[in-house]
Formats: sequence, structure tokens, C-alpha cells
Amino acid sequence: MNLTLPRFFWNEYRKRRKRTSLITFALFWGTLSILLLMAFGQGMSTQARVSFSGFGETLIMVYGGQTSLPFEGLPKGRMIRLYPEDIDYLKERVPEILRIVPETYNQWPVSANGKEINRTVHGVTADFALLRTQVPQLGGRFIDADDDLQARKVAFIGWKVGNDLFGGKDPVGRTIVINRVPFTVVGVLQKKIQDSMYNGPDADQVYLPFRAFSQIDNQRFLDQIHMQPREASQSAFIEDRVKVLLGRKYRFDPQDRYATTFWNTIEDFKQGQAIFKGIEIFLALMGALTLLIGAVGVTNLMYAAAKERTKEIGVKLAIGARRRTIIGQFLLETLFVFTKGTFWGFVLSFNIVHLVRLAPINYDSFGIEGYLLRPVFSLRTFIVYMTVLGVLCFLSGIFPALRASRANPIESLRYE
Repeated sequence: MNLTLPRFFWNEYRKRRKRTSLITFALFWGTLSILLLMAFGQGMSTQARVSFSGFGETLIMVYGGQTSLPFEGLPKGRMIRLYPEDIDYLKERVPEILRIVPETYNQWPVSANGKEINRTVHGVTADFALLRTQVPQLGGRFIDADDDLQARKVAFIGWKVGNDLFGGKDPVGRTIVINRVPFTVVGVLQKKIQDSMYNGPDADQVYLPFRAFSQIDNQRFLDQIHMQPREASQSAFIEDRVKVLLGRKYRFDPQDRYATTFWNTIEDFKQGQAIFKGIEIFLALMGALTLLIGAVGVTNLMYAAAKERTKEIGVKLAIGARRRTIIGQFLLETLFVFTKGTFWGFVLSFNIVHLVRLAPINYDSFGIEGYLLRPVFSLRTFIVYMTVLGVLCFLSGIFPALRASRANPIESLRYE
């Protein structure tokens, strides 16, 4: 085994050990920066997707409104309401809708165990759980189709409602009184991250079968309708089609944006992901620039080494050393400096990320800390980092190496 090249490398590196200390620290800091910024950037994107899915990713909601344009002789300013019969009307005419759910709600006192709280109570059907990510805790369930068909007096409650009324006890099977009517709790919402909402977070809501709700509420119209497309790409078409159908039924201009209001979470999710992806790319670029500073230092070090060793390189070339030996020596030195500087930055960033992930998330008041406490050290992060590192390492070493290998032996021996 030919150990000439490693011996050359080690002897030269020992001469510049002190000089490389600041450069290795710059590489350490650059590695720490790029990995942490990429991990936190990807973590924010992931948490945005998780928190948005807590509300519903593939969901279109439509609300009634007030006309702002005259239509077919009718004046503007008319109230447009949605009614239960609109569910079948839209489902029959828009086959692209996979699920459609009515919802109506009211503020009522909810009491149990001598405690009373005011909460928003909703009337919904079984498919609401699929559209709005209503996952029950173990031992419970959401409202099913038979509950709605038979108008059973059952309720599904948020975990905060359960804590407020029953403390640490399991609410499932217990009775709560809503607007002076008793209901049996059949399920409690599992804790989830949620940053999009209406009427407050789902943890504070109470859900009843739609028909049971209608028996204790005198509101005839719906507050909103939830729709799920068969394919996410059909969301814009469904929205336009529903405007036309409702405009035909209630006689208003489909282009009147105040007659009905739509909340298209599919489009909102795309926009949100694009924003967080931009933040992720920006943070990665900032980290890469920090690492680039260290790489520039390595390049300068190698150029200085080539100049200092001009006569030595001339001797090596004069006695028959090949250019590839000189290039290999400089590239090996560059690789060693990069490895020494980046290794501990990699180890420290990896441990920081996993240490931060140990911090608990407050589900009761999810805020910015929920995005920052879940950085992701993924395979993608590692691949991007290694690609950037490899490119910088090669570029930092190849140009000084080529310059040194092209030296004229005779001129090099005359160099003072």
C-alpha cells in the first residue's frame, strides 16, 4: 500500500494546525447554522400541515349572505339563507362532491355535576367527523348515522369541555344537560393541533346529532354547509358550480360575492404551504451562506499553502512527482479541514434538534412555540447538507490544487 500521499498530507497539515483552528471553527458554525435552520424550517412546514389538517385539509364551506347586486328585477340587500333541503339539492346536481354535511349552532349553557359553562353547541351528521378531523379518544366514538336518523340524545364533546365539567374523570357514558335537555356523552375529542377555527377551537365545542339539535333549537336555516370534493383539484369547479346552483334556486347573481361566502381550505392550504416552503428555502440559503464563509477561508488557506510550498512543489515535480499527486494532496488536506470543522457541528445540531423535540406542546393554547418546538432532522435535510458540503469542499480545494500542480519546476526552485 502506497502511503506517500497520506504522509505528505500529515506532515504539511501539522505545520498549519494552529492556522486552521479559526477556519475549522467557521466551518463548525456554518454547519451548525445550516442544519439548524433547515431543521427548524422543515419543522415549521410540517407543523403548518399538521395544524391545518386539525381543521380539515380537503374542505369547502359555504355560508349564506346578503345580495349586493340587483337580479332579475329583485333589489339588492336580500338575505340569502341555506336550508337543510339544500344538502340533497347540491348532492344530486354536483357529483364531484364526495361528502356534504349541514351544520347549525347556538350558544347554550351546558351543565353536569353541579357545574355550568356556556359553550357553542353544534348540530351535525356523522360525516362531519371525517371532514373536520374529529377523532375520539379511546373508549368513545363520534355521532353515527343511526344517532342522527333516530334523533338520539347523545353528544360528542371537546376535551376542554370534559375537563371543565368532569375534571379528570372519563365523561363517556355520563349525562350533560344542554338547554335543559339531558344528553349522554358518547365520545371526547382527542387532543389535536389546530390553528384555523370558527367559534373557537374544537376543544371547546359540543356536537349533537343534527335532528336532535333541531328539536331543541327553533332556527330553521343552516349556519353553513361543509363539502368535500372527490379530488382536491376539483375544489374551484365545485365552488363555481355551487354558486350557480344556489343562485338559480334563490335568484341572485352567481357573481355576487356577498350573496354567499366560501371558505376553501384546499386553496388556503396550498397558499400556506407555499409560504412556509419559501421560509424553509430562505432559512436554508442563510445557513448555506454561513457555511460558504468557512469555505472561502479554506480556499484562502489552500492558496496560501500553495504559495508557501512553491519550492517544495518544484522539488517534487523535478524528481518525478505527477500532477495528480499534488492535486490529490491538496484535495485531501481540504477534505480533512472540512471534516474536522463540520463533524462536531453536525453532532451538536443533531442533538439540539432532538433535545428541542422533547419539549411538550401546549395543545390548549397552540401558538408560535408549537411551530418552533418541532424541528425535523430528516433524510432530506441530510442529503441537502451533504450536497452543499460536497460542492463547497470540492470548489475550495480544486482551484488551489490545480494552481499548485501547474507550477513550472525550474521557476519553482528559484522561488524565494
